[in-house]
Amino acid sequence: MDTDIVADTFEASQAAVAARIDEILDAAISKDIDRLMSYHLDGPKFTKFDDEEPLDRQDAETSARREAEQFAVMDELRARFDGLQIDVFGPVAIATGVFVWEGTANGTSFSGRNRSTVVFVEHGGQWLIAHEHYSPFVASY
Repeated sequence: MDTDIVADTFEASQAAVAARIDEILDAAISKDIDRLMSYHLDGPKFTKFDDEEPLDRQDAETSARREAEQFAVMDELRARFDGLQIDVFGPVAIATGVFVWEGTANGTSFSGRNRSTVVFVEHGGQWLIAHEHYSPFVASY
């Protein structure tokens, strides 16, 4: 029997990706950078577009370095995804939603929200981030 990757919801995989997103948020909130990085596909197929300068496409090494730098100055973080939708297409899943965060860094409060897309691939029995894309709520015209 053929699987219809468009019609099949892949409920078990969808639940596994949702659990992975909870683990990612927990690692970020607890500032466990090593655990957070373990949820990323480490290699040449990983990419990221961030919503802060520089806006260039990042590879796995650049993304890991920049996230470690950001977490190093963070005192506290609270984060969540609002309106999260997870669509699974066999070994690939796309999670979209609004990423909302607030906290303090170097004693200064910060907060924000952006449109977020996270692409996961199932690799070695785990759902790993293959691509992240964050964009602000700002019209570009």
